[in-house]
Amino acid sequence: NDDGAGCVIMMQAITTLRRLGLTPRRTIRVVLFTNEENGLRGGLAYADAHDAEAPKTVFAVEADSGSFAPRGFGIETKPEVTGKVVAKVAEIASLLAPIRATRVIASHGGADIGPLVPKGVPTAGLDVDGRTYFDTHHTEADTLDKVDPATIADSVAAIAVLAYVIAEMPGRVDD
Repeated sequence: NDDGAGCVIMMQAITTLRRLGLTPRRTIRVVLFTNEENGLRGGLAYADAHDAEAPKTVFAVEADSGSFAPRGFGIETKPEVTGKVVAKVAEIASLLAPIRATRVIASHGGADIGPLVPKGVPTAGLDVDGRTYFDTHHTEADTLDKVDPATIADSVAAIAVLAYVIAEMPGRVDD
């Protein structure tokens, strides 16, 4: 649920956009990270390997909090642009009112994408109702039968909407 749900959410969000025939003006890249809990080596290696792309990377979003109902997004970026980014993402998140995923706050964007923040990339983490997250987190009970398809579908919708709108925007969220 913990790691697998986020991977499924991100891949399915892109699949959904493709099935809908939506092609934004910018590329949307899905990256599946490894090693967060043991040194963040995947996120650090990605940030280092793609350092030259950072100025052109308009946004990064992470889903790594399980398969719970989405509430919105936590934003992490350089302090001087946090207010702008929160406001623009909140405007986008208003489209998610039917699934109640409209909450947008300055917070932690995500461990794996965190190394992109000092490089100037605004980030967001999918904020979920994780009240029961640690009941099974990293235990033998963290199995596929705990995943609720409806909340996964809502998370996919939240990520797909955010990714598409940001990729289609004429400017950047931090402008």
